[in-house]
Amino acid sequence: MEQNLDVDEIWRALKPWGRYQIRQMSIMLVANLPSSINLLAVVFIGYRPQFQCAEISPTNHNSLINSTYDVTYDECSVTMSYNQSNSSQTITSCPNGYEYNAHDDISFVTEWGLVCGESIKVDISQSLMIVGQGLGGLLFTGLSDKFGRKTVHISSHILLFVLCLVTAFIPSYIGFAVLRLFTGMAVEGFLLSSVTLCVETVPMEYRFLAEVAGITAWTTGLVMLTPLAYIMKAFSWRYLQLLLALLSVYSLVEYWLFDESLRWLMANGRLDEAEKVVRKASKMNKMSFDKVISIVKAKMTEMEALDKKTGPILVASEPDAVIKNYIPKNTEVKKYSMIDILRDRLILVNSTIIWFVWVTNSLTYTGLNLITPTLYGNRFVNFFLLCAIEYFSALTEFLLLNRIGRKKTLVMLMGIAGGSLLISTLISSLQGESSALGYLATFFVLMGKYGITGAFSSVFLFTSELYPTNLRNSGYGYASAFARIGGVLAPFAYTFHSYVAWGPGVVFSIMCFLSAIMIFHLPETRGRELPTSIEELKMWYKEHSGIQTLGIKQNKDTVETKIN
Repeated sequence: MEQNLDVDEIWRALKPWGRYQIRQMSIMLVANLPSSINLLAVVFIGYRPQFQCAEISPTNHNSLINSTYDVTYDECSVTMSYNQSNSSQTITSCPNGYEYNAHDDISFVTEWGLVCGESIKVDISQSLMIVGQGLGGLLFTGLSDKFGRKTVHISSHILLFVLCLVTAFIPSYIGFAVLRLFTGMAVEGFLLSSVTLCVETVPMEYRFLAEVAGITAWTTGLVMLTPLAYIMKAFSWRYLQLLLALLSVYSLVEYWLFDESLRWLMANGRLDEAEKVVRKASKMNKMSFDKVISIVKAKMTEMEALDKKTGPILVASEPDAVIKNYIPKNTEVKKYSMIDILRDRLILVNSTIIWFVWVTNSLTYTGLNLITPTLYGNRFVNFFLLCAIEYFSALTEFLLLNRIGRKKTLVMLMGIAGGSLLISTLISSLQGESSALGYLATFFVLMGKYGITGAFSSVFLFTSELYPTNLRNSGYGYASAFARIGGVLAPFAYTFHSYVAWGPGVVFSIMCFLSAIMIFHLPETRGRELPTSIEELKMWYKEHSGIQTLGIKQNKDTVETKIN
């Protein structure tokens, strides 16, 4: 099979939603379930119930005073008031431990007494998982570009299964924290390789559907987490952790369930393996391999002829037609490293913007999930609603990504998130004892979650379209690493809220508004073939980056009309 065959044309010839593609993508989408579940399981296995110091005997602490007394038990201290001497004694620790309004092993917080001065360890453990995600983004995505999506996907999934299984039996906090770090690494390699495989299994006009399917699968995992946690609430957190680990047991046979990315095989010159994939797909889709190749060659010949004759041609592959040049893909095997992103000023500027957007999305999305117990109402119901609202985010992506474009969709969703969270913060500040205002504040938090979820999911697709094939996963890696800055800070939103109730909402809102403004500088990627080289990418950036993409085009000598 020739290397210069256009991969998107191959997928079109095979019929985009044939049996083979559906099977391949379904396996990748199922992978989103353990990813989302394990990332946010801390909401339940690290639950912080109400507590106070356990009962003590005053004579053990002041045997010289023989009088009647009153004892006041606070969360982290005990105050004893002696009536006869008008004196009091405050013990700034809890000698006999703590009493919770739940059983003692409902979470690792209660089992290891991670409250009061030790509560910071809960935030640190989740931050370590986010740090692990950043490291995984830098490590596994580069390996994915070099060794293939399938290799990284399977190895990281098996690693995730083993780590989660060991976590269920770990006896100490130190061991638990270390495992969280490596679990984060495995989740990131597992998740990003899945996303890349999905995007590279469909032609450009259907990439947005792959992204919508991805967020739907992710949300399904989170929605599943709530009933699982509710059912296991009467048992130790270790049983819930064990149950979640077993969701990845199929990783042991995953090698035989799906194929390597066709686009990666073609881009790396592994033509024999690529031909096997196309032959397998042709057979499953009930088509002839020779017919598929002939259709692709005929289409490429037609496009090249039109390109030579008329220049830019109109490709009506979406509801809104787009002007673009036809460039045969995979004519050369070009290798890039992550450092190439830093060498060109325009690529670096656009990358910096997308990195900030990832920081904002990671901080806000993760922070909102982790502060669920602070919201007004039942913690299980609130978490379930915060997860279920993501289905509406997926619907919004489905309706808008291909109609108004990636950029406008991102700006709108970031604006909704920022505005809703600001309103919720204001209502919470005025709530007092009003239950109505409490529920209203929770409603606007749900709206904020709707916006930030859609934005976070959209930026995955947007980022993949801003980089060439052999730099795409590296671009993900950088974005993922920068996003972890927000992710590492997100767990501390719970503690921040306990000191400054309005703090997290204000910070989230400001960053969302700033991101919405900065996105205007980025080029619109809707209707573009995935670039395969940095040279092609730089040419495209120079033509479409900046404020002129809002509708004011600088080059009026060529046909550049785009219906947005």
